[in-house]
Amino acid sequence: MAARSSPRPHRARFTGVLAHRTDDVVLGGHTMLDTIPVPPPEHETPDPPGDPLGRLAGLCVRHRRPLLAGALIVLLLAAAVVAGAKDRWANGGFTATGTRAAEAERVAARYGADAADLVFYIRADKPVDDAEVAEAGRRITALVAGRPGVNAAQSYWTTGSSLLRSRDGEGALIRVDLAGSERDGAVASRALVPAVRKAAAGLRVDATGPAWLNAQATDESERDLERGELLAAPLTMIILLLAFGSLTAAAIPLAVGAVSVAGALAVLATLTLTMPITVFAINICAALGFALSVDYALFIVTRYREELSRGVESRRAIALSMATAGRAVLFSAATVALCLSALFVFPLELLRSLAWASILVVGISSLTSLLVLPALLAVLGPRLDRLDPFRRFRRGRGRVGGGSPVWRRIATLATARPLLCGGTAAALLLALALPFLHARFATIDEKILPASSEPHRTAQLLRGDFADPPDRIIPVILPRANAATDAPAIDAYARRLSALPHVAHVLADTGDYRAGLPVRTAESAPKPEETAADGTTRVDVRPAAPPEPSRPAVVGSVLRVVGTADSQSPDTVALVHRLRTLPAPQPHLVAGKAAELTDTKHALRDALPYGAAIMLLGTLVMLFLFTRSVLVPIKAVVMGLLSMTASLGAIVYVFQDGHLRSLVGHFTTDGTLETTMPLLTLAVAFGISVDYEVFLLARIKEEFVRTGDNTRSIVFGIEHTGRLFTAAALIVAATMVALTMSHVTMLKTVGVGLAVAVVVDATVVRGVLVPALMRLTGRANWWAPSWSLPRRPRDTGAKLPDARTEARPELVGQAADSAADGGDRPAG
Repeated sequence: MAARSSPRPHRARFTGVLAHRTDDVVLGGHTMLDTIPVPPPEHETPDPPGDPLGRLAGLCVRHRRPLLAGALIVLLLAAAVVAGAKDRWANGGFTATGTRAAEAERVAARYGADAADLVFYIRADKPVDDAEVAEAGRRITALVAGRPGVNAAQSYWTTGSSLLRSRDGEGALIRVDLAGSERDGAVASRALVPAVRKAAAGLRVDATGPAWLNAQATDESERDLERGELLAAPLTMIILLLAFGSLTAAAIPLAVGAVSVAGALAVLATLTLTMPITVFAINICAALGFALSVDYALFIVTRYREELSRGVESRRAIALSMATAGRAVLFSAATVALCLSALFVFPLELLRSLAWASILVVGISSLTSLLVLPALLAVLGPRLDRLDPFRRFRRGRGRVGGGSPVWRRIATLATARPLLCGGTAAALLLALALPFLHARFATIDEKILPASSEPHRTAQLLRGDFADPPDRIIPVILPRANAATDAPAIDAYARRLSALPHVAHVLADTGDYRAGLPVRTAESAPKPEETAADGTTRVDVRPAAPPEPSRPAVVGSVLRVVGTADSQSPDTVALVHRLRTLPAPQPHLVAGKAAELTDTKHALRDALPYGAAIMLLGTLVMLFLFTRSVLVPIKAVVMGLLSMTASLGAIVYVFQDGHLRSLVGHFTTDGTLETTMPLLTLAVAFGISVDYEVFLLARIKEEFVRTGDNTRSIVFGIEHTGRLFTAAALIVAATMVALTMSHVTMLKTVGVGLAVAVVVDATVVRGVLVPALMRLTGRANWWAPSWSLPRRPRDTGAKLPDARTEARPELVGQAADSAADGGDRPAG
C-alpha cells in the first residue's frame, strides 16, 4: 500500500491552547480531547495498545471470566459482610471536637450534670410519690444502674430533684449515663430499653436520648436502604432503556452499579473494624456509588456503541472506549474525590467519616467501571443492541449518542442572544438561591426521625409535661468552688445569672433563683415526708448511702440555668454568649446543647475558607492541566458554584421552611437545618458539576480546533452532549429520589439537594448559561500563556477528525486537503 503524504500541520493564529497540535502530551500522554464522547474514525484513531487504559481493557477482556466470577462473588458475600457490621457502625459526631463546649461537657460529667445518654419517662396512674410507685421506681433505677455498659443512673426516686418530676406529679425520669463511645451507647440501649419495659410491669415506659435516637436512626436507615434501592433500580432502568433503546445495553450499567454498591458497602463494613464509619454512610454511599457507577458506565457504553456503529471490531472498540471515555471516568472520579477531601478540614467526626467513605465509594465506582464493564462488553460484543423494543419506531434516531435537534435549537438561541439568555438563566439560579439568605443551622436532635418514632414522641412529651425540660437546662460549672465555703459568692453569682434575659430560673447549691431574687434557699427546701402541692405524700426513697458510690467526691459547684426556650432557639444561643461573658467569682465553664451548637457553628465557619480553598483551587489546577486554558477553568468553577447555590436554596425552601412535603414525604421542621448534610451535598454537587463541564468543554474544544468558529463549536458541543447529560442527570436524580423517600430527614436533605443540583446543572447551566457565557468571551476561552503549553521536538502532522465526515469516508480526504491549505475554517 502506498504511503500517503502527511498534510501540513494546522497553525493557530494566536497564542493559547490551539498553538500546539491536538496530539500534544498532557498528563500521561493525552490532552483533554482524549475524553470526548464521540471518537474519530477507526483509521485515524491512535492505536490503543500504547495507552495504559487500552492495555488494561485488553487484560480485562482476556480474563473476563475470572473478573465476572469475582464480581458475582462480591454480590453474594456483600450482604453477609454488611449484616455482620450492624453494631459496628459509628453514631453521633455531629458536634465539633476540641471546643470550649466539648471540654465543659467532659467536666460536667464529673458532677453528673452532663446531658444524659438515655432518658426513661416512667408514668403511672397515680402520683409518683405513692409508696407503691416509689418502690417500683427505686427497683427500676437499681436495675438500670446494675446493667452492663451503664456508668450511672439517677431518678426522681433517688435524688428527689424537682427537675425529674412532671408537672402533674404522675411521671418521673430516669437519667442514664452509658459507658464507652456513642456507638457503644447505641448498642447498650438496644438491650436496656426492652429490659426496663419488662421490669416496669403496670407502668408506662417511653425512652429518648442520644443513645436511643442513634439506635433507632440506624434501624431506620437500614430499612430505607432496602426501600431506596427497590425504587432507584426500576427508575434507572427506565431511563437507560429510553436512552439506549435496548434492554441488554440498559442492563449493563445497572449490573455495574450493583457490583459497585455491593463492593463499596462490603469494604466500608470491613473498615468499621479499624476506624469509625458513620451509619449514615450506608445510605449516602449506596446512593452515590450507584449513581456515579451507572453514569460512568453510561459514558463508556455510549462510546463503545459508537465504535461498533463504525464497524470497529468489538475488542478494539472496548480498548478505544477505555482509552478515551475511560480516561474521562478517571478524571471525574479524581475531581469528585478532590471535592470530598475538603470535608477533612471540618472538626466534625461525622463529616470526616463521610469523607473517607465517600472517597472510597467514588474510587470503587470508577474501578468497577474500568474493570468489570470491559469484561461484560467482551462477553456481549455486538449483541449489546439486542432486545430493542423501540426498533420499529426509532428510524435510526433518538439514541443517546447522537445529536439532539432540541438542544441545538436551545444552544442556537443562547448564542444568538447571549446577554438575554445568560442573564435570564443567572437570574433564575440566583432566585432559586434566595431562600438561603435566611438559613438557620442547628445540631441534630430527635426531629431527624418521624414524629411517630419513640425518641421523637418522647422528647415532645418531656417538653409538654415538665416545667423544666432537659433541653432547656444549661449547666454552668465552677470547678474550683466549694459549696460550703464559697456559698456567699455562689449566691451572688446565681442572683446575677437569674436576672439575665431569657432565663426562667437558676438552680444552685444555695437555692432556687428567679429574676435576681431567691425563691427558695437550701435551708428552706422541702424535706422528705412533707406534703406535696397536690396533697400527696412525698416518700423518701433515696438510699442512705450516696446513690453513686463509684463516683469520686469532687470539689466544685454546678448552677443549672433553665432557659425560656429550647436549645436550638436563637434566644438560647444568645444566652450562652451572655453566660460566658458575665463575670463569675472564679473561672467557669458553660455546657449543654446550646453551647455545643454555638461552638460547632463557629468551628464550621472558621474551617469553611480552608475547605473552599481546597475544593476551588484544586479544581482550578486540575482543569487548567487538562484544558491548558486560563478562562475555561474559572468559568467551570463559577458554573459549579451557581449550581451549588441553587441546591442550597432548595434545601432551605423545603427543609427549613417546610414546603413541598407532599413531594418529598413528611418530615418535622422547627425552622432550622442540620449543619453537616448541606456541606456534604455541596461537595458532591460541585464535583459532579465539574465532571459534566469537562465532557461538554471537550466536545466544544474538539469542534473549535477543527473549525476555528467559536459560536459554531458551542452549538455543536451542546447538540451532541445534551441528550447524554440529560440521561446522566436523570439517573443521578432518580437515585437521589430514593434518599428523599427516607424517614431520616438528614438523608432526605442530601437526596433533594443533589437531585436539584444535577438537574439544574444539566439543563439551565449546561444548556443556556455555559453557551451564552462562552459566546460572550469568544476566542479568549482557549487562551493560555505560552509558557504553559507543552513543547514538542517535531511535528507529525496529526489532526483531529471531522465529526461530520465520519459517516462519509470520502469526505475525509477533503478535510485533510483543507488542513493542508492552512485554512482555519472549512471552506464555505
